[in-house]
Amino acid sequence: MLKKFMVMFLLFFTLSCSLERNNPLDPSHSGIQAPNKVTGINISVTEENVLIQWDAMNPNYLDGYYIYRSQTYDGLYSIIFEPDKTDSLYEDIDVIIPPNFYWYKMSAFKEIPGTDKYLEGYRSEPKIWSN
Repeated sequence: MLKKFMVMFLLFFTLSCSLERNNPLDPSHSGIQAPNKVTGINISVTEENVLIQWDAMNPNYLDGYYIYRSQTYDGLYSIIFEPDKTDSLYEDIDVIIPPNFYWYKMSAFKEIPGTDKYLEGYRSEPKIWSN
């Protein structure tokens, strides 16, 4: 019985590997290319807020940005804002300065036509302000 099960499992597994799939998030099959990494990210702090600036990318190659925040370098990052594709500045007012420190990451995304899905580019390395 176990041998029959193993043979059936291997046969099913082998056949399923040969099936052609169309993954809309796979850049090689979706017809779109993931946006480049966001560059020139600069984090500065005022008395109460955090200002995030970045090099604006060509709006023809992306549909927007994601800004992520965490309270530790390698902690859980959550999306806090989605700036428009023409923006290059964001002011984070939902912070408590001092005594807290915040780490930020950014990425750009492209909408996959005909779906409600997005293809996200590489996330930046974590950034924090320097005094």
